[in-house]
Amino acid sequence: MDTAPHLPLLYGLLARLPLRWRRRALGIALAARSLCVRLTGRTDGLGLAEMFQVILRLPRREAVRLDRAALHHDRVAEIEWCALRTRSLPAILRDLDLVRVDQPEVLRRAASTGRPVILAPLHMGSYVLGLASLMVRFFPGRPMLVLRQRDDMAMETQVIERLRELGAEVRFLNVGARADFLSAVRFAQKGAVVVVFCDLPPAYGAPVPMPMFGRPFSFAFGTDTLARLTGALVVPCATTIERDGDLIRIGQPFEVRGSAPEERAEAARIMARHIRAALTARPEQWHLWSTLGEYLPEAAKIPDDPSAGEGTPRDIAA
Repeated sequence: MDTAPHLPLLYGLLARLPLRWRRRALGIALAARSLCVRLTGRTDGLGLAEMFQVILRLPRREAVRLDRAALHHDRVAEIEWCALRTRSLPAILRDLDLVRVDQPEVLRRAASTGRPVILAPLHMGSYVLGLASLMVRFFPGRPMLVLRQRDDMAMETQVIERLRELGAEVRFLNVGARADFLSAVRFAQKGAVVVVFCDLPPAYGAPVPMPMFGRPFSFAFGTDTLARLTGALVVPCATTIERDGDLIRIGQPFEVRGSAPEERAEAARIMARHIRAALTARPEQWHLWSTLGEYLPEAAKIPDDPSAGEGTPRDIAA
C-alpha cells in the first residue's frame, strides 16, 4: 500500500467500529467471499502462491493457503489505515489497548535512559498502529523522526501525523535526501525516537547482504551509522495483525559504538536474524513481496513450473 487505498464503502463503514468488532466482521465477510470464489473454481488470493512455493519452499497446498491469508491480511490492513485516519482520538486510544508487546521490559529500559532510540520495524501488519502504541505507552512526549522509502505515502503521513494530537513532535525525512542527514542526527540527539524501516531494498543505500531462505537477499542498512552518530539504542520490532488485536515482537536490541567493519557486520547479523524471524513467522503479512526482485539482483529467477524445477526462468517479481 504505497499510497492511500481506494476503499470500498463497506471498508469505510467497518473502520468506524472498535478494533475487535471490525476484525471479526471483516473476517466473516472475507470467509464468505472466499467460499463463493472457490465454489466457482477461481483462485482466491494475491497471486503470490508461486512465489511462496519457491522462496519459502512450501508445498503447493500450503502456498495457496498462505496466498489467501495474504489477501485477508491486506484487506484488514487497509481498514486499519482508514480507522487510524478517521476515528476519534479517544477511540484510537481504546484500540491501542488491544496492541500487545511481547517484551515490554526492553522498551521500558530503553525509555528510562532518556537516550535516543531507533525503532526498526518491518513493513508488516498495521505497522503504524504498532508505532502509535509504542509512542503512547513507552515514549510519551518524545519527539519522533520517521525515515521512510519515499515522500508520496499520503495515508501513512496522515495517520502518523495524528500522533501530534498526543503532544508528540513528528517529522518526516525521505531516506534519499542525503543533505538532510546531519539535521536528522541533530534532531535525534535531542532524545528523539527515530523510526528506520529495516526492510528497505538495497537501492536505498548502504546495501548489506542478508541471506534469507537460501537466497542472496540484500537490504539497505544505514541504521548502524545513524546509531553510532547519535548514540541511540536500536530496537528491531515487527507488528502482526491478530484476530482481536495486534502483537509487536521485539528483536535483539543493539548499540553501535565504533565504525570497525566487524561491528557493522555484527549489527547486520542481528538485523538479518530479526527480518528472517519475522518473515518466517508470518510471511503473509509482509507488504513488500511484490518488490522481491529489488532484493535479489543476482538471483531473481525461478522456473516457470516450480514443481518441475526446470524450464525457462522468469523474474519472480514480474
